[in-house]
Amino acid sequence: MPISLVRENITKSDNADGVAVVVAFVVAGVVAGVVAGVVAFRVAGVVAFRVAGGVAGGVAGVATLPLIWFSIVASLIAFALAPAKDHTVFITITVILIALSAQNLGWLSALIIPVTLVSSYRIFPDYSFIFLSSYYTYPNSLLKLFRFSDSTIRRLRPQIAKILFQLPPYTSELLWIPLPNHAQLLVYEFRERPQQALTIFQYIQTFSLPGFQITLQNALPQIVADQLKKIISIPELLFTANSDHPILPFLISPFYHLDSDSDTPTPETPLPKVKPELSILLPRLQTIIQDIQSALENENIALRERGLEKINDKVVRLQSQLPSLGLKNEAIKRWTPVLEHWQKVIELEQNEQRKLSQGELINPFQYGNPVRLNQKNLFKGRQKFANEIVRRVLDRDRPTLVLHGPRRCGKTSFLYNFPRLLPSDILPVFVDMQSSAITTSESDLCFGLVRAIHKDCKSQGVKLPNIPERTDFKLSPYTTLEDWLDEALSQIGERRILLNLDEFEKIGTAIQNGQITLRLFDQLRHLIQHYEQLGFLFSGVQTLEELGPNWSSYFISVVPIEMLYLEPKEAEDLLLNPDPAFTLRYAPDIVKEVLMLTNCHPYCLQLLGASMVNQANFNHTDFITAELLQASINDAFISGQPYFTNIWTEFTGTTPEEMVIGQELLLQVAKTDILLPITTEIAEKVLTRLLRYHVLHKINGGYDFEIPLLKQWVRERAVRS
Repeated sequence: MPISLVRENITKSDNADGVAVVVAFVVAGVVAGVVAGVVAFRVAGVVAFRVAGGVAGGVAGVATLPLIWFSIVASLIAFALAPAKDHTVFITITVILIALSAQNLGWLSALIIPVTLVSSYRIFPDYSFIFLSSYYTYPNSLLKLFRFSDSTIRRLRPQIAKILFQLPPYTSELLWIPLPNHAQLLVYEFRERPQQALTIFQYIQTFSLPGFQITLQNALPQIVADQLKKIISIPELLFTANSDHPILPFLISPFYHLDSDSDTPTPETPLPKVKPELSILLPRLQTIIQDIQSALENENIALRERGLEKINDKVVRLQSQLPSLGLKNEAIKRWTPVLEHWQKVIELEQNEQRKLSQGELINPFQYGNPVRLNQKNLFKGRQKFANEIVRRVLDRDRPTLVLHGPRRCGKTSFLYNFPRLLPSDILPVFVDMQSSAITTSESDLCFGLVRAIHKDCKSQGVKLPNIPERTDFKLSPYTTLEDWLDEALSQIGERRILLNLDEFEKIGTAIQNGQITLRLFDQLRHLIQHYEQLGFLFSGVQTLEELGPNWSSYFISVVPIEMLYLEPKEAEDLLLNPDPAFTLRYAPDIVKEVLMLTNCHPYCLQLLGASMVNQANFNHTDFITAELLQASINDAFISGQPYFTNIWTEFTGTTPEEMVIGQELLLQVAKTDILLPITTEIAEKVLTRLLRYHVLHKINGGYDFEIPLLKQWVRERAVRS
């Protein structure tokens, strides 16, 4: 607007009004120039700064234009400033534009707000393109505003990649509001060209504006469901949980728990926030995959088939539970076909295993790992130990319990089965101290204790407060632990929590390595003395006294409980009834012979039981004779080599010199049934160790092996160190 015309208008109006108009023009022009110039400088540098200054001056000059023309100018300014991605700048520019037009347009100046919104968010060009692409490909269809029809997608299929490359972020890095059908196009591109689609997905992922992130969030569930439905065999199904899978780890890496050493690359920017359906279903599906892996690792084919049958039942239950898990109808429709497809794949594998297992006996014996709570038929006896622990826990003196005994005698299995053996007012919590994650530092140990308590109580139907963040423990581990315990114990009423620290010797190792300080002993002693609803049971090979003065001085009121072998009736029940479907039969005196050979040692019973089933299957029989028992013993020596070697090396001495002497003593007893007189102090020390850990025992004025099976292994297979 020419300055002369402005002056003429001012002289025709009131002096005060004229001054107000001039001031408004000057202030608006200066502010607009500065703001627009600064923003443009951030975006395009010095040249753009000068241009923006000129544009701002022009804006002040067109303040009296009609609404349409002023809206066009405002739209262009907002469109040009959009790359700044700065809401403050947008609001400032909008206010200035309204102020500039208020004198001329009055209340109509408020219409500038939607104009600048549409232009700043650049909605119109991108939205238009996605509809026009569809229209020119399929002109006779009635375009749907929110979703393409399947027929439209089929027509678009050859050009989906081309369309995606002509949409944001390839054409514009600004997308505040998701484009209709953008997510749908991504889904279909993954179906046709997954690797190319992954490249597009990862590129979009690097942009943080809501339009991009919401698009990915909307597309992700269907993309994952499609990938999980594509599998046609069990190996492919198992591979979906592998971090080497070509697609899934890049889309949902948090569910793969990748460690720092993984070769799988991860995006530089965080993944889009996943929808609840993925957070609900993926952990359950991964558990199913792990169960399949475990079932197929079983050496006994009949057990593989049974394991797959149970897993398929689990998939069926999960499908029926979808509505109760809080999934929306759209999600239920998406995941039901996936679960139905998995059932068919698992059934095919069941049929294959069934063909292989014709006439084969199931082998329920388990000697490699502890017996879990759900294996109640395989866990026998130990009730008297459970009764003793209950009595001690409820004792007014509340002593610290130490469950000790030789390796593989069933201590961990006993702890796993606590919930079935103890009354409901005692809540057992299992803590595996062998996990390096819990003994790395005091904060990790406190966090691990809280997590174990929360997990095991939840599995027993007791809800406790949420677990604090790991960072809270790093700042103040013991304070955070006590604060959480105070709140948790107040919610369990009259019940008590029994913390079972398995392989507790690892705490001492962590202290020796400097990972944990002696402050931990002070804290444990404090908890034992002042938290009446909290009991402690330490489980390991050694007693506190054997671990040294730090242990014995800190924990004064201690009751050691030694766990050794099963009772003969319990051992016999294990051999005869390890599973309801077990049909193996024994010749007369075979069971008695096995009990004698193993001395009812749990590991040796399970080892020899498994070997007898393998021999029966190998010889196509269900009847164990004396000859098959001998063959089973030879198999057991091979399968149980780690166990026998561990006793031969670890329990014969603590130094190379002691090991040589200890192994010589065992060979004497194994081959001659006579132990020569002990004449040296070191030999006396070694003999004491062999007796302490129940390798040897005194009998009839001499010494012999407690476990005859071990004696036979030493005589036939032991090699001196």
